[in-house]
Amino acid sequence: MAMVRHGLNRPTFPLILSAMNYRSVRRMCVLPIAIFTSTLGISATATAQHSEHAMHGIAVDTLATAPIIPTRFARDSALVADSLLKLCHPQIKRSIDVYSTCIGDGIASLSSAGNIALAMGTLDFVIHADPSLVLLGHPLAHALGYAVRSTPATATKLLTECDDRYQSGCYHGILQRYFDARTGMPLAQSFLVAPCDGLRGTAEQFRLFDCLHGTGHGLMMYHRYDVTASLVDCDRLASDWDQHSCYSGVFMEYNMGVRMQSFGDGEFGMHRHSMPSASTVLFKPDDLHYPCDATPDRYRIECYLLQADLILPAVQQDYAKAAHVCDGAGTPQLVRACYLGLGRNASGASAFQYAGILKRCEKSSAMGLPYCYAGAVRHLAYAPSELPRGIGFCNTLPQGNPRAQCWDAIGLQIAGFFAEPEARRNACQTQDYSDRAACFLGAGVSPATPAGANH
Repeated sequence: MAMVRHGLNRPTFPLILSAMNYRSVRRMCVLPIAIFTSTLGISATATAQHSEHAMHGIAVDTLATAPIIPTRFARDSALVADSLLKLCHPQIKRSIDVYSTCIGDGIASLSSAGNIALAMGTLDFVIHADPSLVLLGHPLAHALGYAVRSTPATATKLLTECDDRYQSGCYHGILQRYFDARTGMPLAQSFLVAPCDGLRGTAEQFRLFDCLHGTGHGLMMYHRYDVTASLVDCDRLASDWDQHSCYSGVFMEYNMGVRMQSFGDGEFGMHRHSMPSASTVLFKPDDLHYPCDATPDRYRIECYLLQADLILPAVQQDYAKAAHVCDGAGTPQLVRACYLGLGRNASGASAFQYAGILKRCEKSSAMGLPYCYAGAVRHLAYAPSELPRGIGFCNTLPQGNPRAQCWDAIGLQIAGFFAEPEARRNACQTQDYSDRAACFLGAGVSPATPAGANH
């Protein structure tokens, strides 16, 4: 995965649906999930932890793991989803919070028993059956991941049962639980690198970024939202690419802490982890560039790629005001990073709908507009299977620099999906020469490069 222009390589840009309404998934409540689990032959003790888990019993948790051999097949997902919806949907009369809690507990009971693929498939069927839950896909995937206990010996195997649906929430949840369970104990190098090292040089290589990003989330759990300590532990990873991928998870988790602490979003929520201490100051309402403007240069790009997550709620989702803040980020590189994050939020807030993205990004400055589009398309085309959705968005734009930047961003995604130049060129194929050239540029290839050649 080659470093690309602007200093913004794909791995440093986490494409998570952070602009979702986390308020709708706050206050996880205990529901009669034992009824559901008994109908599936799953022990009620497998139910995921709730907000009160609060770190008790962690020493035992470090020695525990979910089974690595599933006992139920993913092909049962439709049947399980139907049963879960019948159980949970009546709860919507109370609130969407209670309804989504019931769904989250159900899929968590599956994953905690080692049936992660079944849980992911069930979540898929649930959301397809009830599109009102689409913006909750990522936190629900987090919930099923956090329910999975793992150890250095089993973490990689359990992670491979996840996939990149719902902005990789399953990976993040498993890694949060993995590190959360180690709190108060020394963090040995072997423990730090074990989950992701097992994904190197295999068919699972595409998942490596998600794992390293999830490690950043997990380190924030381990360090109780101490961002400096978490970044220092990221620096213990082997390569610059690994470290920067980890930074992105640290800052995303930092922002989630801010949103819980300062904006009342998702208190314990579907993410099911501890809140920041009340004495920990994470947000400064009079400085919407904080913490990025107080962060050493080495970490600042990753910080600004996520800063829109804090700017937007602070300005009541006013994209024109948020764009003005991004314009003040400092260097052109940091301004671009801020706008990429603004575009990612525009895609999330629009539930991937092109019209909503255009409406929000059009509030950007002339300099920022192309990068808002680029951030949106990288969110739309988060995974290989989602490339058509991203390409479709680029094709709605008129010819010019914004469209070129959009296709360049498609190329950046493709570079992260495929290692071989020929595969990247094939993925960039489109009838428009200008679009193809921009895609090749983002992917780090040229039409003249022989297959397999270095670039």
